[in-house]
Amino acid sequence: MDTAELKRRSEYEWEIPRSGGMRVPGVIFAAHELVLAMDEKVREQLQNVASLPGIVEAAYAMPDAHWGYGFPIGGVAAFDADEGGVVSAGGVGFDISCGVRTLHTGLKIEQLQGSVRRQLADQLYARIPAGVGRTGALHLSAKAMDAMLRGGAAWAVGEGYGTAADLGRIESAGRIDGADPDAVSEQAKKRQRDEMGTLGSVSLIEKNRVRNCQSLR
Repeated sequence: MDTAELKRRSEYEWEIPRSGGMRVPGVIFAAHELVLAMDEKVREQLQNVASLPGIVEAAYAMPDAHWGYGFPIGGVAAFDADEGGVVSAGGVGFDISCGVRTLHTGLKIEQLQGSVRRQLADQLYARIPAGVGRTGALHLSAKAMDAMLRGGAAWAVGEGYGTAADLGRIESAGRIDGADPDAVSEQAKKRQRDEMGTLGSVSLIEKNRVRNCQSLR
């Protein structure tokens, strides 16, 4: 992204001034190196978000922002219903409940210096299935799929894919009463069956972005 067209508010805060149909400014929180690495589409999409009805104060982008589906991934915005605010599908997320979690390895930063960090990133990328068309080792039968849809994270813990303590760290303990597997189409179930145990569409761009973030620490 060309920072010449941005107004620098502070070391880690950049403003996209209002223009065209923008109702509020855009604000990017990131180090200079990360802003330079961002696609120009991030600015374009943030400007689009800033033009939506009812938006409050500003359209924000976090340090990991990248090109999304109408709304930049890593983008944040609030909308006032009393002012005609909207619900943006791109802002809420097309992959709702994608299951991002933090796992504590017990490693110290001193153990991840130099080439070790790059090797670890390469191994994680190689070992964890991620991206469109990737499949995991877990394949559920139709009966098991319905049980998973009803039970949510509690089902996963019961199957040995987590611990009871995990549920206390997930909103609503990872399960909502009244979940009805019959309300999910067979096509959606088929896609889920093939993609169980995988991450989203992580590309080489994503992989390099992680490395860039690590290099700044």
